[in-house]
Amino acid sequence: MPKATTLTKSRAQPRGELNRQSILDAASLLFIDKGFGGTNINDIADALGATRTAVYYYFQSKEAILEALTEEVTEQAGELARSVSGHDELPPEQALRQLVAQHATLILTHPLQFRVVERSESSLPEPRRAAARAARHSVLDHFVHVIQRGIDAGVFVAPDARTAALAVIGMCNWSAWWFEPDGNAVEPMAQALTELALRCVVRDRQRHQRPASVTESIRLLREHLDILEAQTRQPPD
Repeated sequence: MPKATTLTKSRAQPRGELNRQSILDAASLLFIDKGFGGTNINDIADALGATRTAVYYYFQSKEAILEALTEEVTEQAGELARSVSGHDELPPEQALRQLVAQHATLILTHPLQFRVVERSESSLPEPRRAAARAARHSVLDHFVHVIQRGIDAGVFVAPDARTAALAVIGMCNWSAWWFEPDGNAVEPMAQALTELALRCVVRDRQRHQRPASVTESIRLLREHLDILEAQTRQPPD
């Protein structure tokens, strides 16, 4: 597991620099460290070196902050996936490459937000929870559509498009729990995750004489991801 992240006084901002994004960032850290139930508006204001009134100018409650965090990552993920899967003229391999790269980049640039959403979604009001579920299902549907096109065209070897899509999305989502943005560049990591995903579904006639099983595809993803995680923990040369 990644080391705990805390908001230190050195990161507190002068009141004049307070803005919506700084509040979301501070709240994300506190929701991870203290839990959603253990955090209040005063905690967020103190972490920012601001007044409670200043925070209320942007958000009326911590629930409103959680809703904003959820909307930011879940709806954007759906929009990104839809922007690719709607173009059936793209070759399946190219489309899947874009899907994974976009999804991975979104998570790698918002790791805390993804962790907060996963941990605290149950604290959302039902309409917002329903919207978050719908957004996740939309992302899955777009991945399934592209992978199924590749299977039908004979360029992907995954025997089940939905299981393959869940495995690829799960690999990307898990990066939110181990990726450390301060010590690693986002773009190379997104490219690495994309290559891992493609290797597990793209047909290689020299390596695959028959379709790979679902179990084998998931095993390969986990094996490659373990190697990638280990590399991110190694100190730079």
